[in-house]
Amino acid sequence: MYIIQEGVTAVESRYTKPFHDLQPLKTTPQSGTYHDLGAWTNIALDSPPCQDYGFNNPRFPIYTKSYNTTAQKKAYKLYASAISGAESPYTNSIFMFEDYASAGIRDRPAGASAFAFRDAHILAAPLIIYASANKTQDHTVKKLGTQLREIIREGTGSSELHTYVNYAYGDEGPKSWFGYESWRQDRLKALKKKYDPKSQFSFYAPIA
Repeated sequence: MYIIQEGVTAVESRYTKPFHDLQPLKTTPQSGTYHDLGAWTNIALDSPPCQDYGFNNPRFPIYTKSYNTTAQKKAYKLYASAISGAESPYTNSIFMFEDYASAGIRDRPAGASAFAFRDAHILAAPLIIYASANKTQDHTVKKLGTQLREIIREGTGSSELHTYVNYAYGDEGPKSWFGYESWRQDRLKALKKKYDPKSQFSFYAPIA
């Protein structure tokens, strides 16, 4: 977990104390600038997830409105059983819960633009990193990632799957990527037709 605060050399204790009280196995305090953020969060150009080692890196994202610790515990138990141990081919995997300041996004009405899921505070995304051996293993990874995501979705109490399109596995569908309302889909399709009439940018998660 990264707790990052802007404009200070040390994060204020009112934010960190509840986590220190949980007695974490390890803490790593750091200070720097915005330019260090990529390295801290392991997404710099020279970070392992951004290197071309021949690994597959599918994510299975889901937006949620709040944390459901019961669902998280259930998902993590499954996740840990799959990636733990020296023999596991998935030991480099991570399970992200991203929670950014989003008051500005939520201040705008849901119908103000085609942008969907403004009421979501959290983005959960298991990322299964592995060297693909065959289609059977690929299917196993898809099954694992889907199970993890389904546990989190069930914890939301909603039948809808809301995903972050940039992390999408690819088979969720336009409603999950861009919103379930037909008017939102129509508006996005109109924008797509206007700015990309030849569909040059439709190779991944296309709206049309």
